[in-house]
Amino acid sequence: MKNVFSYFKKYRYFLLFLFVFAWIINLNNILKISRGSWENIPFHIDAPFWIFLQGVIIFSLIAIIKKKIEKKSKDEFPSLKKYLKYFGIGFIGYMIYYNLFALLISFIFNTFDRNFESWNQVIFLNLYRVVDFFIFGGFSLAYLYFMDSKNYRKLMNAYKMSDAKSKIQQLQNQLNPHFLFNNLNVLDVLIIEDPDKASVFLGRFSEVYRFSLVNSDKQLISLQEELIFAENYFKLMEEKYQDYYQLEIDDSIKELTLHVPPFCLQILIENAILHNLGTSKNPVKIRVYWKKGIKVENNKIALKRKKKTNGVALKNLNEQFLLLFNKAIEIQETEEVFYVKLPMVKMNEYV
Repeated sequence: MKNVFSYFKKYRYFLLFLFVFAWIINLNNILKISRGSWENIPFHIDAPFWIFLQGVIIFSLIAIIKKKIEKKSKDEFPSLKKYLKYFGIGFIGYMIYYNLFALLISFIFNTFDRNFESWNQVIFLNLYRVVDFFIFGGFSLAYLYFMDSKNYRKLMNAYKMSDAKSKIQQLQNQLNPHFLFNNLNVLDVLIIEDPDKASVFLGRFSEVYRFSLVNSDKQLISLQEELIFAENYFKLMEEKYQDYYQLEIDDSIKELTLHVPPFCLQILIENAILHNLGTSKNPVKIRVYWKKGIKVENNKIALKRKKKTNGVALKNLNEQFLLLFNKAIEIQETEEVFYVKLPMVKMNEYV
């Protein structure tokens, strides 16, 4: 009963439209039968309700078929081809349902000879149902398409806002004055102490900036590109923190053909560095590997003074995955280990 109430509440405006339309059809039929005469106009109070019930059955059938098919498909874009598919399957299902139901009623009430006395009568009744389905099915399809398009526009607007916030944050993280100042100081020291090492450092430094500028406006990049960027970013951090932090990327993950949002691994590596205090004797070990998803894991070494953060980076990353792939990132934490798992995204699934 609760599900029925929720159903009527969800589609109340469209069902109200069907109810009004059923009365209009009934009135039209009455006027046709009366042929301009106001005397003995036939009127049956239950007729509009049967028409309305028929419209509800057709709409419900198409809505159920749509829901079942969309569960197996991850493509959320409302295309005309998909809706024609729902319409076609719904039409076949409705005609089968109608004929089987008519046969069942005829056998129960022993009216088979009267209802199926000739092929002409069967064809006529089926043509009548075809017209009904095209009318109510057309309305149903238009309504469902409108609602899906509306929801899709909301989703895209939400993604654009989230994506814009993420881009701004990432560019700020990469190009903020502290990041620039710290790395220029490291470069200055290396130029004096080890010019060759300084040259390597400058190359990585320029690659980090190039990646940030080139990919900041992209929704997805290949996992290989992100891994290279993450390694370059970590190498810069390594020059600053020496061997206090260690990064290990499993070889198996480097061969995967996946697409990920830009900066996603860099965010997780940076998160491990910011929230843990490594030492030369007890370094923070960051590992990137595959286990039914991309996992970034690190051992926990608590800071003496915990930094006040509100987890904006992880929240934005999670929102990106939800909006792009309808999948949330997984965050797990124990006393010794912290890890984040990014959901699997196949190369040809969204690109």
